[in-house]
Amino acid sequence: MFKRLQQKWGISGAQFWVIFVAFGLTGITTAFITRYITGWIGLTKETFWLWKVLLRITMLVFGYQVVLLSYGALLGQWAFFWKYEKLLLQKLGMMPSEKTESSFKTVNMAIFASGAGSNAANIIRYFKNRPDTKIGLIVCNKPEAGVLGIADKNGVPTLLIEKDRFAKGDAYLPELQKTGIDFVVLAGFLWKVPAALIAGYPNKIINIHPALLPKYGGKGMYGSKVHEAVIAAGEKESGITIHFVNEHYDEGATIFQASCSIDHADTPETLAAKIHDLEYAHFPKQIDELLAKHVGK
Repeated sequence: MFKRLQQKWGISGAQFWVIFVAFGLTGITTAFITRYITGWIGLTKETFWLWKVLLRITMLVFGYQVVLLSYGALLGQWAFFWKYEKLLLQKLGMMPSEKTESSFKTVNMAIFASGAGSNAANIIRYFKNRPDTKIGLIVCNKPEAGVLGIADKNGVPTLLIEKDRFAKGDAYLPELQKTGIDFVVLAGFLWKVPAALIAGYPNKIINIHPALLPKYGGKGMYGSKVHEAVIAAGEKESGITIHFVNEHYDEGATIFQASCSIDHADTPETLAAKIHDLEYAHFPKQIDELLAKHVGK
């Protein structure tokens, strides 16, 4: 159950337990405050039951939420809790729905991938049924890639590209613009992104790399080759780097990093499994936060 919640919320294991503690502290604190208010205003066993019920409802609907946000802020999880508080306030009619706000914009995202597409599947799952973000296109350079099957299963349109036009031509910008793409995510895409595409989407293309850049990046450093190099060098930790894409392999500005330890018994395969866990826990959430900050969600 905990693992499913962690995946649904798109958070790390450590963050999950911080949030779990915040919920627990909120419940205890709200109960204490309710008892204090009950005594302060003089409610007793003889008090008409409706007044006591109204107090508990008020504390549940309003007091609990305030206490929860307070603990969320103290524990560094304000963004997580505020996201869900906004939904509650919108349902209660106390905050206008994002759908009706003039600033609301649905971000149309394209995912570029070359392989099995596990990260693409995770991103699609994270944003499923979200009105503010749409996965509008899966772009792939290999007709046999598993990500195309994932796109078909989820009803996402696909674009199969060829190298010469991508690298030396218009980089398929007309197709992306026709589809209304606002933002590009590279999730296991192995070709270098050409200048034409970067110019078309300035600071709106991001990539995830399976190492702690600037180490173990550059041309030819992808997948198992990265993990083999990291272990061969005797590193004590590795991780993921989410970064903006520029005209050079893995040299764009870093957005986020997360690390994991490397044990003496680790192999490239076991290290890859640790890296995948970090990718699944952090990549969709970092995309979400980046879109909220910079793409006008």
